[in-house]
Amino acid sequence: MAVIVFMSMVLLSAQCRKNTCGQTIYNFKMAIKAYPDLDSINIGDTIFLEINQSSTFVDIGTNSQVSFTNASNLGTAIGIGELISPNVVTQFDNNDFRYNLINGITIFRADSNNYREYLFAESAQAYHFKLGIIPKKIGTFKLFVSNAANVYRSNDQCTKANFAINFENTNQHLYLNEVSFPGIIPPPGGGIYLFKVK
Repeated sequence: MAVIVFMSMVLLSAQCRKNTCGQTIYNFKMAIKAYPDLDSINIGDTIFLEINQSSTFVDIGTNSQVSFTNASNLGTAIGIGELISPNVVTQFDNNDFRYNLINGITIFRADSNNYREYLFAESAQAYHFKLGIIPKKIGTFKLFVSNAANVYRSNDQCTKANFAINFENTNQHLYLNEVSFPGIIPPPGGGIYLFKVK
């Protein structure tokens, strides 16, 4: 009988660990910047997206500082849609742009025509990312940067973190949203950036 009770306790303990491993523990914010600070650029010009973020973050829920180094899957996916006219937005088409990755790692995706995915590099207790985006056609465009969910560290795959990646110190030219959505100007911050190519 004691053996059965002991085995039940071991199985229950393993099941509890299995259920809790992988739950999100932390919620962080990460700043991304776009430049140059112009709402209109020419074909062949470059818009840079850049992240330089300490690997010590403030957890949103507890307001405590957390060192989150050696992340295995911290990155973002980027998509760009063209705003045509009221209520008309094209599907993402990354073939309208050239991408020059300066710092980070490219992740292969089957749908790379719609989204480009990258991991951030880490050095000197910080995460880094720099990408040049070069337009090949005229238009008004809305760029989306995704958040990072269920990020884990190489030495701890159980403790997960979510990262809200928001534009900071950037004029996002949010008024351009009205090309396709009259009367709707998104609030600043978040992961969108608008620009015109002439």
